[in-house]
Amino acid sequence: MNTRRTTLLIAIILAIGTGWLTLTYLSSLRPPPNQLRAVLVASQEIPARVHIAATMFQSEMRPAQSLEPDAISNPNQAVGALTLVTIPAGGQITLSKIGTNVALALPVRLRPGMRAVSIPIDRVKGVSGMILPGDRVDVIAIPPATSQGPPQKAVTILRGIRILAVGTNLEDPTATPSPEEMASATVTLEVNPKQADLLAWADANSNLRLALRSPREPVRSEPVADLTLLGNGAAPGLVPAIGPPAPVIGPPAGLPAPAPARTPSSSVEIIVGDAIATPGPL
Repeated sequence: MNTRRTTLLIAIILAIGTGWLTLTYLSSLRPPPNQLRAVLVASQEIPARVHIAATMFQSEMRPAQSLEPDAISNPNQAVGALTLVTIPAGGQITLSKIGTNVALALPVRLRPGMRAVSIPIDRVKGVSGMILPGDRVDVIAIPPATSQGPPQKAVTILRGIRILAVGTNLEDPTATPSPEEMASATVTLEVNPKQADLLAWADANSNLRLALRSPREPVRSEPVADLTLLGNGAAPGLVPAIGPPAPVIGPPAGLPAPAPARTPSSSVEIIVGDAIATPGPL
C-alpha cells in the first residue's frame, strides 16, 4: 500500500513540474507588451500579381502584439516577389500575401495584348514530350477524314507561337513526364485575340498537331496556309462550280415579276491565317 501511494505521489509531482516548465517556456515566447519590432509595410497600394519593387514598401517599428504571425522584416524576402493578393497602403507584407509559385505567374508572363489558350496534346502531337515552356511551335490543322472524296491536306495555320506552359509547368520540368501524364497533357500557347478565336475554332473542327521550331529560325520565315472545312451536308471535296450566266427571260406582260430565287450559299468555311472567312453566295 505504501508503495502505491509513493508511486502516485511521484506521478503527481512530475505532472505538476512538467506543467510548470511548459507554462514557463510558453511565457518566454510571448514578447513584452511594449516591445517594438521591425516590419515591412506597403507605402502604396500594391495590386495583386505584380512583382514587388523596393519603392513599394518601407520598414516601420510597430508593437509586437500588432504584427501578423507571418509578417516579414527582411527586404530581400519582398523585392522581386509576386503579390498573391492586393496589399493596401499601410498593410503589412506577409509570407501569405507574396510568393514565387510560377503557376500563379502566368498572367505576368503574358505580353500586353496577348492571350493564353490551351489545347490538348498527347505524346505524338506534343513531339514525344520534347516541347518545353519557352519553345516556339507551328500549329498544324488536319481536317477530319470523310467517307467521300479525297482526303484534305494538312495545313499550318499558326507559325512561331510561344509555349507558355506544358500541363501546369511554366518552367522546364526536372523529370520526363510519364506516358500517363502525357496522355492527358495540355499545352498553353501565347496568341493574339484573333489567333485565339482561330485556334479555338480549329481545335473544335479539326485535329491539331504541333511542330517544334529551331530557335535559330526566324518566326516569319514561312507564311501560314488556308484551312478549308466542308460542312452543311455538302459532298466532301466538291465546291459548286460557277458557270456562264443564264439568259434572262422576262415575265408575261401585265404580270408582276417573280421574286428572284435565292442562290444557296457555299457550304465551305475557310480559315485564312488568323481569320475565319465564309464565302458569300455563289
